[in-house]
Amino acid sequence: MTTQTIEATKVYVSIDNAAQWIVLEEQMLAGFNYQLASIEDLHDYVSATGEFFTYNVETAEGVAKWHTEDYPEESPNDYVCEYRVIN
Repeated sequence: MTTQTIEATKVYVSIDNAAQWIVLEEQMLAGFNYQLASIEDLHDYVSATGEFFTYNVETAEGVAKWHTEDYPEESPNDYVCEYRVIN
């Protein structure tokens, strides 16, 4: 049995630095506290900025990927865009 490794970039949320919201490891500043971002944190970020990560991101829930899906015309929903855990 082979194990597939999924590459992902860790994404953090700043706990005590309002100037930073969603940050990557290399953007962390000394003296502040961070924790892995949750899927909800990422959705809040997308809602506020309109930006999303195009690559796999490691979150508190696991590795996630941005997902978009169009629905048929007769559906009550046009489409869905969200992060989904992939592992």
